[in-house]
Amino acid sequence: MWEWARGFMGGDWVRLQRSLSVMVMVATLLTGCFLFDGGEPKTRANRYTDLELRLWISRDKPRVGQSVDIQFTVINHGTGRWVIELPEASVMDIKVGTGAGVRKWIYWSDGREITPEMRRLELAPGESKTIEMTWVPSKDELYTSMPIGGILRLQEGGTAEAGTTINVGRGLLPPY
Repeated sequence: MWEWARGFMGGDWVRLQRSLSVMVMVATLLTGCFLFDGGEPKTRANRYTDLELRLWISRDKPRVGQSVDIQFTVINHGTGRWVIELPEASVMDIKVGTGAGVRKWIYWSDGREITPEMRRLELAPGESKTIEMTWVPSKDELYTSMPIGGILRLQEGGTAEAGTTINVGRGLLPPY
């Protein structure tokens, strides 16, 4: 029953181990190439009462320098009109946590003049509103999990969010 195993004693066993090691390395390299294709689009949703908060990103495994498109949509699934109005801040926002170690946040509203349209969200039943931004990972974010979130600021001072995490350059081969 164990006749096949006798041939692997001594030098044959070493050759078998080397062959298996080479096969595993080739499979790992081939798999690693596909891990850096930029990933797939990803959608995350959350509910806040009658409102659906939907976050969409164009790729979940970007390379350094590869742009990531982000959309945050608020949809009114209820039967009544929703109105949120803030005196100084944007009602809807997108945030991206950047950098390894110490987290810095980039916001969609950064550097924008907060217009009256940004401070007020009014949605009739079935209506939605979307904001978009593009973010490009830098070398500082290589091999880092990056949180991305869509934020709905509420009049009471709280927030409702839909969020996800993407991985920059995650895998076995350098993404260059």
